[in-house]
Amino acid sequence: MKPLPLKELIGVMNGELIYGDENFIVKDAMVSHLHRIKEKHTLIFLKRRKAFHINKVKRYSPYIIVTDKNDEEMKNIGAAGMIRVQNADDAFWAFTRYYRHLFELPIVAVTGTCGKTTTKEMLSHLLSSTHSIQSTIRSRNSTRKSFQYLMGIDENIDAAVFETGLNGPGNLHYHCKVFQPTIGIITTIGVDHLDKCRTLNGYIKAKSEIVSGVRKGGTLILNSEDENTKKISLTGFTGDIIYCGTSESADYRASDIVYKKNAMSFTLHHKEKTYRTYLPGYGEHQIYNALFALAAAHKIGLNLTKAVIRLRAFENLERHLQVEEGINASVIIDDTWSSNPTSVAAAIQVLETLGKNKTNALLLGDIAYLGSHVREIYHDLGKLIASTKIDILIAVGENTMHLANQAKKYGFKGRVYTTASVVLVKEYVESLLDEKTILLVKGSMMDTELIGLARSFKMKE
Repeated sequence: MKPLPLKELIGVMNGELIYGDENFIVKDAMVSHLHRIKEKHTLIFLKRRKAFHINKVKRYSPYIIVTDKNDEEMKNIGAAGMIRVQNADDAFWAFTRYYRHLFELPIVAVTGTCGKTTTKEMLSHLLSSTHSIQSTIRSRNSTRKSFQYLMGIDENIDAAVFETGLNGPGNLHYHCKVFQPTIGIITTIGVDHLDKCRTLNGYIKAKSEIVSGVRKGGTLILNSEDENTKKISLTGFTGDIIYCGTSESADYRASDIVYKKNAMSFTLHHKEKTYRTYLPGYGEHQIYNALFALAAAHKIGLNLTKAVIRLRAFENLERHLQVEEGINASVIIDDTWSSNPTSVAAAIQVLETLGKNKTNALLLGDIAYLGSHVREIYHDLGKLIASTKIDILIAVGENTMHLANQAKKYGFKGRVYTTASVVLVKEYVESLLDEKTILLVKGSMMDTELIGLARSFKMKE
């Protein structure tokens, strides 16, 4: 955070300094029930209905409390000062708006069912050659993190790239209220978080919150081929809209996509110019992520020729279709970072492409956040798998076992192994692995047992 004198903030928050020095320098800010205090000279927002735990903050004294609690509740809080406000939530948002407006810099918000983290990392990689970047750490993209990321912006930061996670309706609205992004990216909209969004239309509506969340005069970067993205109303959006994809109408278009060793090569088309390049990692979806990152970097001011060259040095992320040598000279594709129907389909496409002339095996764990639609979605995935050239399907988890049954119902010709437990599957899978086998392990970061299982199949260094 850029250090600020307390007297500069009192009026911003429409508060009254009850005690303390108005020349106190604020070096960080937090909401007491959402964030951990990290350093001294922190401004702590304390809401009326939330308890204050002095033991969690006292070693970071001095600190200032901003609160709407009464005097009786605020005895013995150990603060160097206290600001009384009418409403602590209003004061928090007034401070947030004020702090964001201290900086005229590009802020990119990235959302989508798949590709958020990769697009964010690609764009950060491209910009880091010319800019000092603030960005989301790994996939830590919840709403409670967004304010802390904003506080990481100071006068030394030139641009910011934030991954905006969605758990339910209102999440993107919150992220955008904090970040006030100048550029918004929607990578793709598949099926996810139906436990909170209830229906696919509800999920699409929740994703569409980014449209109104982009600053006036800002830019939206969209997937030109994604059918669900096309359902979002852009009426009322007055900024620039940039489309990325493989269709002729795309502003940043990819063609001549070819699988190479540990990479994808393609031709980028933009305004009558073409650029032949490649990037590490596998899958056509990886090309889309690159297009989003290139478009945003170019919009921010990066030379496109230089950006295309720098893209080649991008390091693919761990457990994102990570291809490694497995035991008994097999090939392991570790895709255990996140899992939803869209990413499952993309991973299977990579398996089939890399697995030509090999025995293709898929080890699939349960998919979370599907709510009451779980059976319907597993039914559709079973039908999808039945249409592929997968030779062996290993379904781990109660819901995934239902998927396996659906695959057989639709004529899946391969072998099927089902189990409710990761522990029971290890010996069976190891018996399959040889130089003729390629195994895709598909799961999410929440399934630590499956992550460990995938690791156990790899050759030890």
